[in-house]
Amino acid sequence: MLDGKLRPVAVRVHLTGQDGKGEIRAVGAAERLRSYYLNNLIGNPLDTTIAAACLVFGGVLERHPGLKVCLVHGGGFVPYQAGRWVHGWHVRGEPKVNIKQSPEPWIERFYYDTILHSQTSLSFLIGSAGPARVLLGSDYPYDMGTGECVRQVKALAIPEADKGTVLGEAAWKLLGLSA
Repeated sequence: MLDGKLRPVAVRVHLTGQDGKGEIRAVGAAERLRSYYLNNLIGNPLDTTIAAACLVFGGVLERHPGLKVCLVHGGGFVPYQAGRWVHGWHVRGEPKVNIKQSPEPWIERFYYDTILHSQTSLSFLIGSAGPARVLLGSDYPYDMGTGECVRQVKALAIPEADKGTVLGEAAWKLLGLSA
């Protein structure tokens, strides 16, 4: 994305009004992730994070303000390290190569799915991103998926209105549909 190879894809998605959501298949640090199913447990969220960082720091989201992106795997490490990205932009030159302002406005545009397998993590995600940017996910039919995704959201200690937003209203709005 940084070298522009995927720029035509981003432009096409933006111009056609489509929303981009896809599974990442190239797992970063693959050699070190061969044991213990780490290629999935760590690798998939890592690749989601790398893809998001490339969209932000590559200037893709800045150039395409209407592009909507849902990050799978609960956004990888993005919700938990977004502050580090902002800080890095302020103290280093490398993150400024393609964007001329703090990455915060583009990080705040991401949507996230609920596939975190943890009430604590999901509560943090909803609290930091807001329920309007968190979409119900199941990861079906993969082995790391869950058939309990609705129950997991309903069990959260958040307002009922926020549960309704995550359980469907946010997705309807993102897709420009009526519930």
